[in-house]
Amino acid sequence: SEEVAGAWKAAIEHGNGPSMISVSRHALPQLSGLTSRDGVSRGAYVLREEKEADVTLISVGAELSFATDTADKLREQGVKARVVSFPSHTLFRAQPLAYQREVLRRNEGIPAVFIEPYVSLGWERWADAGINMKGFGHSLPGKYIYKHFGFDGESLLQKVQGFLESWKKGDVGRG
Repeated sequence: SEEVAGAWKAAIEHGNGPSMISVSRHALPQLSGLTSRDGVSRGAYVLREEKEADVTLISVGAELSFATDTADKLREQGVKARVVSFPSHTLFRAQPLAYQREVLRRNEGIPAVFIEPYVSLGWERWADAGINMKGFGHSLPGKYIYKHFGFDGESLLQKVQGFLESWKKGDVGRG
């Protein structure tokens, strides 16, 4: 709800073309005290920081809780995960490079993985790997469809762990 309010403010203040706010029909956990109205205006912001992070998890909106839950599960495994909320590529691109680096920290060698049950289009610019959709046209209640396509807690944990293992071995690289 905080990000929707921030998106509304950004849309009203945007004077260079159209704006769109996309919201979910699913019941969502409210990440009270974590999400930021002001962060939306910058396109992306750090939701949860880790000083010596092993990975940055990027998500937005309805799936942001997937990233926070996966970060919690990784922590139980001894893996430190940052979480970034990324509601607008356009607004983020407009930020100074120093801010972009501060948010993503890829320049520090921390790989980024986006979690988005949608196509990967555009995310390759900001992340090294993605957990995303490769098809469309299915509709079930949220909790069923998410599990069906591997966006449940255990599947996300395994996918991020598998990526990190490949990253550390050098089997995968940037982007």
